[in-house]
Amino acid sequence: MNKIGDILRHWRQVRRMSQMDLALETDVSTKHLSFVETGRAQPSRELVLKLSHSLNLPLRAQNAFLLASGFAPQFSEMPLAMAQMEIIQDTLQRIVSNHEPYPALVVNSTYDILLSNQKFKEIMGWYVGVETVEKYPNIYRLMFAADGLRPYIKNWPFIQTILLARLWGEAASSQDATLQNLYEELSPSLANAPEKTPHLPESDLPVLDLTLQKETLQLRFFSTITTFGTPLDVTVQGLRIDCMFPADAETKQLLTA
Repeated sequence: MNKIGDILRHWRQVRRMSQMDLALETDVSTKHLSFVETGRAQPSRELVLKLSHSLNLPLRAQNAFLLASGFAPQFSEMPLAMAQMEIIQDTLQRIVSNHEPYPALVVNSTYDILLSNQKFKEIMGWYVGVETVEKYPNIYRLMFAADGLRPYIKNWPFIQTILLARLWGEAASSQDATLQNLYEELSPSLANAPEKTPHLPESDLPVLDLTLQKETLQLRFFSTITTFGTPLDVTVQGLRIDCMFPADAETKQLLTA
């Protein structure tokens, strides 16, 4: 089995690039690239990195490609709790804390909730309860669960279609098995939607908003996603800061009162 060639061919097909396209992109001959795929040639470390860059591989996949080629990994993968990650922890905490009185949370590459501010906890506590948040420490599972946020999300069929399309795109792009499994777990919920392809709802905003309704309390939000500019660590590359903003005057007044 030619593991190097299998990895290269797999990612080339994922990115929908022919051998000629990739050869031109990396400035190597098509013949040499073909030899690498078939195992007749061993790529240099420089070529592996050039191929990884041209194929836009996630850092974890670049490490796997290097290891398969007999080279040491290029990027670290440190747990967020390590002392070396203290500057990252401080940055995340500062951003979500300074976002008060609006909700904010930090998730990893598979949407596990790593950190959230007090307003996020208060809102989730009101809508689903603290126990449910602890039961579903993944934002996708929390939103899709029947005992989670799903009953309180207005226009749920449209929202779930958008969320699943995003999840599938990220799973396909990253080839992350955990994301693929999460999609397989949640996608059957589409079968219960009144419409398989819901129409875009009317909105007075140029961005998608999320409306939560429970009893007389309605909160309407839109979000921004922040990532680190040039990550050199696998863990850091997957971190996303979701800052939620009020999408109408009523929500703003409720949150700032």
